[in-house]
Amino acid sequence: MLGNSDPTSIQVHLLKLFDNVKEMQFGRNNKVVDGMSSVEKEGFVCRTSVPIEGPVESWMTACEDEMHNSLKEITKEGVFNYAKHSRTEWLKLVLGMVST
Repeated sequence: MLGNSDPTSIQVHLLKLFDNVKEMQFGRNNKVVDGMSSVEKEGFVCRTSVPIEGPVESWMTACEDEMHNSLKEITKEGVFNYAKHSRTEWLKLVLGMVST
């Protein structure tokens, strides 16, 4: 991966790098990371796209930071919206990790 200029080549290594992250969604001609998805095909869109610039270690660390920030916001929204829906409807709307 370090010698490869194609950022999408990281996909095969993601399960070893992050717990249950199978894919990253790339945008703008593979110049940014826009989201991530799990083995179960449950995914989320990053609140802020992560630019793919510089060494792989730098942008992968930025991806990890954005994953934490996005999931924190998604969880807050899920908890906030709990009272607005029936439980079964709410479970269909939120990520699995929010509902546990």
